Amino acid sequence: MKKVIIAAVALLIVAGGSFGAFLVVKNKSDKETEKQVSELADNVLFSFDSDSITEINFDCPDGQYKAVVNDDGDWKLDNREFSLDQTYMDALLTLVSDFTAETNYGEADSSKKSMYGLENPSETITLSDGTNNYKIYVGNISPTNDYYYIMVEGKNKVYTVDSIQGSVLKASRLMIKSKDLIPYKDNEIKQITVKKDGKTVYDLTFDTETSTWSLPDEYSNLPFDQTAVTSMLTTVTRLEAQQLLDEYLEDLSKYGFDKPAAEVTVKGIDGTEKNILVSSKSDENRTYTYALLQDSNQVQTYYLSDLNFVDYTPIDFLPDSVTTANIYSVTGFDLEFDDIDDSFTMNMTDNILEKNGKEIDIENVETSTSFQNFYNALSILIFTEIDIDASPDNSEPFLTAVYHVNDGTDIKIDLVDAGNDKCYVFKDDVYTGGLIDMSRITGKTSVRSFYNSFCTNAGILKTVQSQPSDDE
Repeated sequence: MKKVIIAAVALLIVAGGSFGAFLVVKNKSDKETEKQVSELADNVLFSFDSDSITEINFDCPDGQYKAVVNDDGDWKLDNREFSLDQTYMDALLTLVSDFTAETNYGEADSSKKSMYGLENPSETITLSDGTNNYKIYVGNISPTNDYYYIMVEGKNKVYTVDSIQGSVLKASRLMIKSKDLIPYKDNEIKQITVKKDGKTVYDLTFDTETSTWSLPDEYSNLPFDQTAVTSMLTTVTRLEAQQLLDEYLEDLSKYGFDKPAAEVTVKGIDGTEKNILVSSKSDENRTYTYALLQDSNQVQTYYLSDLNFVDYTPIDFLPDSVTTANIYSVTGFDLEFDDIDDSFTMNMTDNILEKNGKEIDIENVETSTSFQNFYNALSILIFTEIDIDASPDNSEPFLTAVYHVNDGTDIKIDLVDAGNDKCYVFKDDVYTGGLIDMSRITGKTSVRSFYNSFCTNAGILKTVQSQPSDDE
């Protein structure tokens, strides 16, 4: 019995020792966890609503800059010296408004400040909401280039943030400066003009009353594609430089601006304008070229493909094709071409068609299809060239088509041989300024070939033999 009691006491002692050890270990673990939680909490540098910030001050090695937000939510320098990069400003606010450091290096004594470039930091960023200030001191990058050393006002400790975040904090004049080619939004542009060798290639003007774009009056007889302009401007207004180079350039020949490939003038609805020179030079791989913003003499690099709008001509603002009269909107049409002198009466909705008074069965699929092919080839114009300086004579057109529209009006189209396998296009006896290829009239897929196919399918004996063309 005595042995049992002794064993029981021994067990109690052992158990008590184990429990005591457990308490020691647990207490140590709790303290370590507490310490880790405290350190993590201390690494949270800032947390605020980014929309509350109304002012940002940059103290950079190359200058001091004060940015303020306007009523539209855009950032501007208080002295308006140059436009700011809105994308950069947004990235900075997103980063700092919820800012947590990766590592805490402890109290910032003079030795640490000196070691990490924070003794007399020349780079600071201060954000303000009018009441609270959030100031960041930016030090050196680590030897491995993995992170930056920083401090923040109100905490006398050295922290690190990864190099990507740190690069946002390493502000400079060229970093905060706008990379935009032009400082306007789509709906803020009134006019855009492109010149080459001193001559205007195209000049687009926006009418604020009708909300439409147009070329000069001499192009008014040509169709105009509004979407072509808006599509171009959507691209142009969003172009950002790949790199900012020289500011206040003096030697224009350095980048080829002494003999530019193009001169661009963009006028804003607010009365301002921006002038840009596009260089004829590019890098060795023909990937980049240079643009000079003349108001600041700022040189910027862009992808060659991004600046292709300077190679546009007025024809790029024409629709791909123009239908003279839709097949369902006419009561008929007359055609004179070579020895063709036909008059068609039609109602395609009711499958009614007559040629020179003779009824044609267009419920027959082959006949109907071949007629529609013929009509489309005749009525759809595809302009391939513009020559507004030409003065062609319309006294002897080689093709005339008159469309009788449902509303009682007529549309007359005349084609005049322009040479070089081109045709001048007249509409209602007025030269449009545009030309189409002769292949649309002769050749394998043309008015002539489709007319012959229609006559064959309709059982009409008289056809006009196709003349050989250059592409046959």
